Amino acid sequence: MRHALRIVWMAAEVQARELAVSGFMLFAAVFQPFFIGVTAMFMLRHRPDFDPVYVIVGTALTGLWSTLLFSGSGVINHERWMGTLELLAASPTSLFLIFSGKLIGTLVFSLLSLVLSYAIGALLFGYDVTIADPLGFVVSMLFALVSLWALGMLFAPLGILWRTVGRFLTGIEYPVYALAGFLFPILLLPVWSIPISYALSPYWAAEALHGASRGELDLAGLARTWLFLAITGAVAIVAAYRLFGVVLVRARRAGTLALS
Repeated sequence: MRHALRIVWMAAEVQARELAVSGFMLFAAVFQPFFIGVTAMFMLRHRPDFDPVYVIVGTALTGLWSTLLFSGSGVINHERWMGTLELLAASPTSLFLIFSGKLIGTLVFSLLSLVLSYAIGALLFGYDVTIADPLGFVVSMLFALVSLWALGMLFAPLGILWRTVGRFLTGIEYPVYALAGFLFPILLLPVWSIPISYALSPYWAAEALHGASRGELDLAGLARTWLFLAITGAVAIVAAYRLFGVVLVRARRAGTLALS
């Protein structure tokens, strides 16, 4: 167990260091959420029902999602381009364990979006940002991060095993902003799209964090969102584990991983 935790820690540290000097990932985690948050504040602040906390949480979620989406879908390809993927696949350490650590490092890096979104509301616009249910918010954030991490683990092998899926993943960034209700309720969307939202773990993450931050959900309501986050996360991680097995087959048996 200690060895596994050490591997995860080292992989997470390396990933966080790489992302910190990546212009593209800094844009996804810092600059893009900044423009989204400022624009949303300017557009909505004169509405009588405007709630700055809703925009702050939604802005943070856009940064978390974008960072995880692009890092998760490209993390294995990055190792292939660097010429280290075959070495990782041949090492005694589980490939699944290594990339688990890398995606944890991505999540830690993406928390910059949360700090930035708070700064936009509290410092730039001067709003009194108060979380109605701090404990519920913290627990919801933990559930959301674990579920999103599981989704990133599913994206990782998909991005390399099927190129068409990899291209599709890069195109769902903004649709998920809308379908998950990051910055506005999904009730504003067409009725036919609502079942799609219910199947997405980012929607339940947004539901839990918005509900806890605004005090709209009691313990039973929050527990319901946590349950769905746990279910969607479990489904994603089981599927990811099986797909990592396919990656290993290509790497060790077929020898086609570098050419796929």
